[in-house]
Amino acid sequence: MKKYIDPSNDRYQYQVRKTLNGFSVEVLVVPTGDIVGLTSQVAEQLQVTVPDGYRVQSSTREEAEAVLDTVAQSNGWTEMK
Repeated sequence: MKKYIDPSNDRYQYQVRKTLNGFSVEVLVVPTGDIVGLTSQVAEQLQVTVPDGYRVQSSTREEAEAVLDTVAQSNGWTEMK
């Protein structure tokens, strides 16, 4: 699955993960190992820009990765290989 990192803040990794109801965009807090969905409230706390109509959950991996790609592009993140 795709993963992104903010080159100016490597404390967080942004990724798509499988959930009970599909796939979601989530944040891994690297120092603690905690994972949380990138909801609008979490994005605001982390000062992450999300597009209008943003949805944290998608039915397919492809949809969730497309959302993550859009968020990554608007925030200047780098894809991790």
